[in-house]
Amino acid sequence: MTTTEIALATPSRSRGASLSRRDIRLGEILLAPALAYIFLLVAVPFLPAKFTARMETIKTPQGDESASTRLEVWKWTMDYAREHPLGGGFDAYLANSFTYETSKPVGTGSNITLERETVTDKGRAYHSSYFEMLGEQGYVGLGLWLWLMGLGVWQMERIRRRFARREDGRATWQWGLASALQQSQIVYLVGAAFVGIAFQPFALMIVGLQCALWSYVKRTEAAPAKARFRRAAAAPELAPS
Repeated sequence: MTTTEIALATPSRSRGASLSRRDIRLGEILLAPALAYIFLLVAVPFLPAKFTARMETIKTPQGDESASTRLEVWKWTMDYAREHPLGGGFDAYLANSFTYETSKPVGTGSNITLERETVTDKGRAYHSSYFEMLGEQGYVGLGLWLWLMGLGVWQMERIRRRFARREDGRATWQWGLASALQQSQIVYLVGAAFVGIAFQPFALMIVGLQCALWSYVKRTEAAPAKARFRRAAAAPELAPS
C-alpha cells in the first residue's frame, strides 16, 4: 500500500484529484456513493448464500460469535488495564478467559424462536490495535502510540498546507508525498480499529517516511540565517624607525 501511494506522489497534473478526497469536486464526491449503491443492488443477487447470511448477522450481533467475542475481549482488556496500568507485555491476551451468551434465530416464517447458547472462550486475540496497545503496553504505551500517529497526520497536514499556498504548489513532489503518507496513515488507523496490527512493519515504514519528509522540508525550506558582518580591526600603527 505504501509503495502504491508513493508512486502516486510523483509530479503529474492529475495527481491532486487521485491523492486526496478533499481535493475532489463536490459532484464527484456525491457521485461515488450513488454508483457504489447501484453496484451493490446489482451484485447482491449474484452473491453466495453464505455471504448474505453472514451480512444478516449485522442486525443481530448477539448471534454472531465473532462479534460477541470481540466485545467481550475489549471488556476484558479494559478491566485488565485497570489492574495493570502499564500493560501485561506481548501476548498478554493469552491470559483472557470469559463466558458469554449468544442468541440466534431458529426456524422459518412465523415460527422463529431465539436459541441461546453459553460459550466460554480463552486466549482470544484483541481484534483491535487500540486495545492491543492498551492490553500489552498499558495506558502509557497507548498514549505514546496515539501521539506518534497523530503527530504524523498533523505534520503531513502542515506540509500540505505550506505548499498548497504557493503557486503550483500542488504540483510539487513534497505536497504529493505528504498527501500520500497522510492518507496511508489515516486508512491504517481506521482499519486498525478492528484488526490487531499495531506493530506491523508497514505502519512503522509510514512513520519513518514521514520523519524523513518532515526533516527534509524543515532543512530545505528554513529561512536562511542573516549574515553578520564584522568590521576588521584597524591595523596597529607602526612605530617610526
